[in-house]
Amino acid sequence: LISTDSSFFDMFTFDFKYGNAENVLREPNTLVITEEVASKFFGDRNPVGEAIMVNQDQAFTISAVIFDPPSTTILDVNVLFPWNYIEAQDRYNESWGNNSILTFVKLQEGSVDTVVNRKITEITNIYKENNTIDYSVASFSGIHLHSYFGFGRSPGAILYVYIFSAIALFVLLIACINFMNLSTARSSIRAKEIGLRKVNGASRGRLVRQYLSESFIQTLISVVLALVLVLLLLNKFNHISGKDIEIGGLISLRYLFGIIGVLILTTLLAGSYPALYLSALKPVRAIREQTDQRTGSGLLRKILVVFQFTLAVILITGAMVASKQLTHMRSADLGYNKYNLVHITLRGNLNQEYEMLKDIFQTNPGVLSTTASNQPPYRVGSNSSGIDWDGKDPEQDVLVSFNGVHHNFTETMGITLQSGRDFSDAFPGDMYHDDTLSNWIINGTLAGIIGKEEIVGMELVFMGIQGQIVGVMEDYHFKPVGDEIEPMALAPLPAGMLQHMVVRLAPEEPQKALNFMEEKWNEVLPQYPFEYNYVEDVIDDMYRTEERMASLLKIFTVVAMVIASLGLFALASFTAQRRIKEIGIRKSMGAQEGQITWMMIRDFSLYILISLVIALPAVWFIARWWLSEFSFRIDLGPGLFLITALVTTAVAILTVMYHAFRTARTNPVLALRYE
Repeated sequence: LISTDSSFFDMFTFDFKYGNAENVLREPNTLVITEEVASKFFGDRNPVGEAIMVNQDQAFTISAVIFDPPSTTILDVNVLFPWNYIEAQDRYNESWGNNSILTFVKLQEGSVDTVVNRKITEITNIYKENNTIDYSVASFSGIHLHSYFGFGRSPGAILYVYIFSAIALFVLLIACINFMNLSTARSSIRAKEIGLRKVNGASRGRLVRQYLSESFIQTLISVVLALVLVLLLLNKFNHISGKDIEIGGLISLRYLFGIIGVLILTTLLAGSYPALYLSALKPVRAIREQTDQRTGSGLLRKILVVFQFTLAVILITGAMVASKQLTHMRSADLGYNKYNLVHITLRGNLNQEYEMLKDIFQTNPGVLSTTASNQPPYRVGSNSSGIDWDGKDPEQDVLVSFNGVHHNFTETMGITLQSGRDFSDAFPGDMYHDDTLSNWIINGTLAGIIGKEEIVGMELVFMGIQGQIVGVMEDYHFKPVGDEIEPMALAPLPAGMLQHMVVRLAPEEPQKALNFMEEKWNEVLPQYPFEYNYVEDVIDDMYRTEERMASLLKIFTVVAMVIASLGLFALASFTAQRRIKEIGIRKSMGAQEGQITWMMIRDFSLYILISLVIALPAVWFIARWWLSEFSFRIDLGPGLFLITALVTTAVAILTVMYHAFRTARTNPVLALRYE
């Protein structure tokens, strides 16, 4: 639901099914609805001109129907009503300190943001005395991924784009390194072919083109198989990620060019070095199969093995950090008791029925207490800088979050009071008088900023409302745990101004009490559905995005580790094959199977050790950078990195051990019978 004016459709593009942009949102009691809403209430007929009741007592006339916006838009709207309807209620008109209204401005071509920012601040200074806030514009195209900017979406979505782009690149590099290593390691198989081609006049350039062509064909087959896997696994991916990606949305020139770009890049990454290496072989030595007796231990191949396991270690550690941070946030002390706490949104005029509902609900012993608030107590978005107290530095600018609440708020929420008391109907000052007089409860953060020893009893002026501080509550998370706890002030408001009812249930039989509440609701308000949420479930949903990202990160980490291990497995096989005669001689000279096994494992263990030395410091810096996005975060202790080191080393050793054991048990006679 958006309140706006007719210029909304001048700035944003929406397709109209019925009506047009010129004649909408000009009259106070008119609406623009989406196709989905029109279908729900009016079926297939044209609803323009029809009346629809809002809050059971307000008639609005539908002036237009727009097609449903795409699911990817941040302007997720179903109903638009005129801004002059809000103005008629004299809300926000003179409040220059209020920042809850989103304002969109279309700048002229070539406008400089810094100049616009300065002009906006200058205008505000004219109308707001002692203004200390600088205003700035934000690019609309950047809002979707970079900042929620009032749209109720998590900030930092671009961070996940960067993370998963890096993961995709890591996985691709690991696969390319496998291809390069195995191509060069098995060069002796193609040695005679290379020698004969060169003897017959094939130039190096021609050989390079041949091997790049082979790499291209193999990559093309891989791309086709990958697209098939995308088709098969897309629904599963959507389920895990919470997205709604459709195949049709991937069929476009942009994605086609992207796939072609990946195809060419992978061909060059995977095929360039083998092509240059193989084409450089000397024809005589190639025909004699003397390509490189040290191929199995080539320096570049060792570097590539180290590099790919460095990437794998970074992914493993990153997945562990993400999982641990998510667990840390979900198990955090919120500062209130989220269990057996029910939230009911009092839509429309239902807040006028709060007192009646409270009295009815509390007749059940399973209902311990009730309260109400202007905003959901677990997600408060309103804040202002208009605060003052005795002794405050005039230059000090404090942005304070605000929530209007009813009596027994801290008791019902389970918030501990540091000093003072809760709001109660036993105190006249806790009753709403007018817009200029009210008592206050503040949180510990704001109390710390005020810096007085005796906070309770102080006079506080906030948003033009003067009153006495009657309580200081412990800090509680009224936003997602990852966000820093901000200064907060609570003021008592009448139930008729509060849209959110909160009910504390007894822990013994909460469902029984909830059934009672639903039964009584249906008796007194049969025209309204009984809609509720457990606060515990709402809090869990807040971390759903991070949970999904952590799951995807684990999956991609496993994929990367499997690919790296497959490459190591194949390389170990080749190395064992190339050293079969050496091992035969060693066994003939009395070497034990354990000694030979250790010899094989030792070389690869050294590669893994070097990978850990490089990767762990790098991932420590990366993890610190990512965790800096959260004010409530884990400590990066040595235990986490030790687990990563042990897991990576164990996987590598187990991968190599198969070939090490097999080679160590080879009969030396079989290895040396042709010598």
